[in-house]
Amino acid sequence: MANLSDFLPAAAAGGGGGIPKYEEFTSSGTFTPTQALIDAGGRISLFIVGAGQSGSSATAEGIGGGGGEVKFAYTTLTSTNPITVTIGASSGGSTTFAGSSGGGDDIVALGGVGVVNSNDRGSRYDNRLGSGFGASHYTNQVTSAGTGFMGYGAGGSTRSAGGIRIPAANSGQGGGYNGQAGGSGFLRVTWFE
Repeated sequence: MANLSDFLPAAAAGGGGGIPKYEEFTSSGTFTPTQALIDAGGRISLFIVGAGQSGSSATAEGIGGGGGEVKFAYTTLTSTNPITVTIGASSGGSTTFAGSSGGGDDIVALGGVGVVNSNDRGSRYDNRLGSGFGASHYTNQVTSAGTGFMGYGAGGSTRSAGGIRIPAANSGQGGGYNGQAGGSGFLRVTWFE
C-alpha cells in the first residue's frame, strides 16, 4: 500500500474519507462484509492471534507453552458473502479468517507450539511471527520466556523463569508449566465505509 488513498478510496474520490468500523471476535463466528464496505473499495485490515500452547505436564522439566502467532494483515474483499472466522482454542489452535469466500485472501495465525527442551526453542518458532517461546527449566538450563507482541502471544512461565503465569483469554499467551492451558486466539477486523 503506497498511499493512504489505497486504504481510503472515498477520500481519494473527494468524498471526505470514510467512517472507521471494526468488529472483534473472541469466539468463532461469521464476518459479513457490508455493501458500504465493498462500495468503498473492500479493503480491510486484520489483527490476528493464534492460541497459546499448554505448558508441559512434566513438572520436573518445567517448560512453559509457546505463544500463538501475532500478525497484521490486509486483504481486499469483493462481495458481501459471509466469511467464517475460527478462533484458536487454548491448546495451540490456529486462528483463521476464510477471506476467499468474500473474494479476498485466507489469513491464518498459527497456534503456539510446545518446547521439547531449552535447546530447540529457537528453530521451532521461525514461522510464527510475534510469537513468544515458552520459558524453560530443563537439565538445569533456565531460560526466560519470549514477550510476544504488545502482550499478545507471550510465552508461558516456569517456576523459576519469567513468563506469563496465568494466560488471559483471547491473548494467545502460552500456558505455564504443569499443563496449564494457554490463552485462546483473537481477531479484529477494521475497515472504512
